[in-house]
Amino acid sequence: MQHIGTQTIETERLILRRFKIEDAQDMFENYANSEKVAEFVKWNAHKNVEETEEYLQNCVLPKYENPDNYCWAVVLKELGQVIGCIDVVGMDEKYLRAELGWVLGEKFWGKGYMPEAGKAVLKLLFDLGFVRVQAKHHLGNPKSGRVMEKLGMTYEGILKKYDHDKEGNLIDLKFWAITK
Repeated sequence: MQHIGTQTIETERLILRRFKIEDAQDMFENYANSEKVAEFVKWNAHKNVEETEEYLQNCVLPKYENPDNYCWAVVLKELGQVIGCIDVVGMDEKYLRAELGWVLGEKFWGKGYMPEAGKAVLKLLFDLGFVRVQAKHHLGNPKSGRVMEKLGMTYEGILKKYDHDKEGNLIDLKFWAITK
Protein backbone atom coordinates (compact mmCIF):
# COMPACT_ATOMS: atom_id res chain seq x y z
CA MET A 1 0.00 0.00 0.00
CA GLN A 2 1.40 3.38 -1.01
CA HIS A 3 0.51 5.90 1.70
CA ILE A 4 0.19 9.59 0.87
CA GLY A 5 -0.31 11.09 4.33
CA THR A 6 -2.86 13.73 5.20
CA GLN A 7 -3.68 15.57 2.00
CA THR A 8 -6.16 18.42 1.69
CA ILE A 9 -9.64 17.35 0.59
CA GLU A 10 -12.36 19.82 -0.34
CA THR A 11 -16.10 19.12 -0.21
CA GLU A 12 -19.06 21.37 -0.88
CA ARG A 13 -18.98 23.02 2.57
CA LEU A 14 -15.74 21.81 4.12
CA ILE A 15 -11.99 21.80 3.76
CA LEU A 16 -10.22 18.83 5.35
CA ARG A 17 -6.57 19.64 5.92
CA ARG A 18 -3.66 19.17 8.26
CA PHE A 19 -3.86 20.90 11.61
CA LYS A 20 -1.60 23.89 12.24
CA ILE A 21 -0.59 25.32 15.61
CA GLU A 22 -2.62 28.41 14.67
CA ASP A 23 -5.76 26.24 14.84
CA ALA A 24 -5.54 25.96 18.61
CA GLN A 25 -7.94 28.85 19.30
CA ASP A 26 -10.64 27.54 16.92
CA MET A 27 -10.15 24.00 18.17
CA PHE A 28 -10.45 25.10 21.80
CA GLU A 29 -13.46 27.38 21.28
CA ASN A 30 -15.37 25.16 18.85
CA TYR A 31 -14.99 21.77 20.51
CA ALA A 32 -12.01 20.94 22.73
CA ASN A 33 -13.34 22.93 25.71
CA SER A 34 -16.76 21.23 25.65
CA GLU A 35 -17.73 18.70 28.33
CA LYS A 36 -20.50 17.46 25.99
CA VAL A 37 -18.06 16.82 23.15
CA ALA A 38 -15.59 15.10 25.51
CA GLU A 39 -18.25 12.90 27.13
CA PHE A 40 -17.64 9.82 24.97
CA VAL A 41 -14.01 10.28 23.95
CA LYS A 42 -10.82 9.35 25.79
CA TRP A 43 -9.73 12.90 26.56
CA ASN A 44 -11.08 15.45 28.99
CA ALA A 45 -12.35 18.85 27.91
CA HIS A 46 -9.44 21.27 27.68
CA LYS A 47 -9.28 23.90 30.41
CA ASN A 48 -7.57 26.59 28.32
CA VAL A 49 -6.17 27.26 24.86
CA GLU A 50 -2.64 26.54 26.09
CA GLU A 51 -3.68 22.94 26.76
CA THR A 52 -5.00 22.73 23.20
CA GLU A 53 -1.76 24.19 21.81
CA GLU A 54 0.25 21.64 23.80
CA TYR A 55 -1.92 18.81 22.48
CA LEU A 56 -1.43 19.95 18.89
CA GLN A 57 2.31 20.49 19.36
CA ASN A 58 2.99 17.16 21.08
CA CYS A 59 0.34 14.74 19.83
CA VAL A 60 -0.90 15.85 16.41
CA LEU A 61 1.66 17.83 14.44
CA PRO A 62 4.65 15.45 14.86
CA LYS A 63 2.63 12.56 13.39
CA TYR A 64 2.36 14.33 10.03
CA GLU A 65 5.95 13.26 9.37
CA ASN A 66 4.64 9.71 8.84
CA PRO A 67 3.08 9.05 5.43
CA ASP A 68 0.62 6.57 7.01
CA ASN A 69 -0.87 9.25 9.29
CA TYR A 70 -4.30 10.54 8.32
CA CYS A 71 -5.68 13.27 10.59
CA TRP A 72 -7.73 16.12 9.19
CA ALA A 73 -8.87 19.37 10.73
CA VAL A 74 -12.45 19.90 9.58
CA VAL A 75 -12.76 23.52 8.45
CA LEU A 76 -16.17 25.01 7.73
CA LYS A 77 -15.67 27.14 4.61
CA GLU A 78 -18.44 29.54 5.62
CA LEU A 79 -16.61 30.44 8.86
CA GLY A 80 -13.03 29.66 7.92
CA GLN A 81 -12.71 27.92 11.29
CA VAL A 82 -11.80 24.43 12.52
CA ILE A 83 -15.01 22.86 13.83
CA GLY A 84 -13.85 19.27 14.31
CA CYS A 85 -11.48 16.48 13.39
CA ILE A 86 -11.70 13.23 11.45
CA ASP A 87 -8.86 10.73 11.45
CA VAL A 88 -7.79 7.17 10.87
CA VAL A 89 -7.44 5.87 14.41
CA GLY A 90 -6.25 2.43 13.38
CA MET A 91 -5.31 0.39 10.35
CA ASP A 92 -4.32 -3.13 9.52
CA GLU A 93 -2.64 -3.28 6.13
CA LYS A 94 -2.50 -7.09 6.12
CA TYR A 95 -6.30 -7.21 6.10
CA LEU A 96 -6.70 -3.91 4.21
CA ARG A 97 -8.86 -2.31 6.88
CA ALA A 98 -8.89 1.12 8.47
CA GLU A 99 -10.84 2.56 11.38
CA LEU A 100 -12.22 6.08 11.50
CA GLY A 101 -12.81 8.35 14.46
CA TRP A 102 -14.17 11.88 14.61
CA VAL A 103 -15.17 14.73 16.85
CA LEU A 104 -17.29 17.77 16.07
CA GLY A 105 -18.25 20.87 18.03
CA GLU A 106 -21.74 20.57 19.48
CA LYS A 107 -23.06 23.73 17.82
CA PHE A 108 -22.30 22.02 14.49
CA TRP A 109 -24.12 18.76 15.28
CA GLY A 110 -27.06 17.71 13.13
CA LYS A 111 -26.06 19.71 10.05
CA GLY A 112 -24.52 16.86 8.05
CA TYR A 113 -20.93 18.07 8.31
CA MET A 114 -19.44 14.83 9.62
CA PRO A 115 -21.15 12.59 7.06
CA GLU A 116 -19.90 15.00 4.37
CA ALA A 117 -16.34 14.79 5.71
CA GLY A 118 -16.61 11.03 6.24
CA LYS A 119 -17.71 10.32 2.67
CA ALA A 120 -14.69 12.22 1.33
CA VAL A 121 -12.34 10.31 3.63
CA LEU A 122 -13.96 6.96 2.74
CA LYS A 123 -13.34 7.65 -0.94
CA LEU A 124 -9.67 8.41 -0.25
CA LEU A 125 -9.23 5.27 1.86
CA PHE A 126 -10.85 3.03 -0.76
CA ASP A 127 -8.72 4.70 -3.46
CA LEU A 128 -5.62 3.90 -1.37
CA GLY A 129 -6.54 0.21 -1.42
CA PHE A 130 -8.38 -0.37 1.85
CA VAL A 131 -11.34 -2.72 1.37
CA ARG A 132 -12.96 -2.29 4.79
CA VAL A 133 -13.46 0.83 6.88
CA GLN A 134 -14.92 0.49 10.33
CA ALA A 135 -15.92 2.68 13.25
CA LYS A 136 -17.25 2.15 16.75
CA HIS A 137 -19.12 4.22 19.30
CA HIS A 138 -20.10 4.24 22.94
CA LEU A 139 -23.60 2.86 23.54
CA GLY A 140 -24.61 6.22 25.04
CA ASN A 141 -23.65 8.09 21.87
CA PRO A 142 -26.24 7.14 19.23
CA LYS A 143 -25.55 10.37 17.28
CA SER A 144 -22.17 8.97 16.30
CA GLY A 145 -23.91 5.80 15.15
CA ARG A 146 -26.23 7.94 13.04
CA VAL A 147 -23.16 9.36 11.25
CA MET A 148 -21.95 5.80 10.60
CA GLU A 149 -25.35 4.93 9.16
CA LYS A 150 -25.28 8.01 6.89
CA LEU A 151 -21.84 6.89 5.66
CA GLY A 152 -23.43 3.67 4.45
CA MET A 153 -21.88 1.58 7.19
CA THR A 154 -23.64 -1.55 8.37
CA TYR A 155 -24.19 -2.16 12.07
CA GLU A 156 -22.31 -5.34 12.98
CA GLY A 157 -23.05 -5.70 16.68
CA ILE A 158 -21.94 -4.85 20.18
CA LEU A 159 -18.42 -5.63 21.31
CA LYS A 160 -18.67 -6.46 25.02
CA LYS A 161 -16.05 -5.00 27.37
CA TYR A 162 -14.06 -3.98 24.29
CA ASP A 163 -12.26 -0.82 25.40
CA HIS A 164 -11.61 1.44 28.36
CA ASP A 165 -13.27 4.78 28.89
CA LYS A 166 -11.22 7.72 30.18
CA GLU A 167 -11.79 6.55 33.79
CA GLY A 168 -10.38 3.11 32.96
CA ASN A 169 -13.69 1.23 33.04
CA LEU A 170 -14.26 -1.48 30.44
CA ILE A 171 -17.13 -0.51 28.16
CA ASP A 172 -19.27 -2.03 25.43
CA LEU A 173 -19.12 -0.46 21.97
CA LYS A 174 -21.35 -0.63 18.90
CA PHE A 175 -19.40 -1.63 15.80
CA TRP A 176 -20.09 -0.54 12.20
CA ALA A 177 -18.31 -1.12 8.89
CA ILE A 178 -18.46 -0.58 5.16
CA THR A 179 -16.61 -2.49 2.43
CA LYS A 180 -15.46 -1.35 -0.96
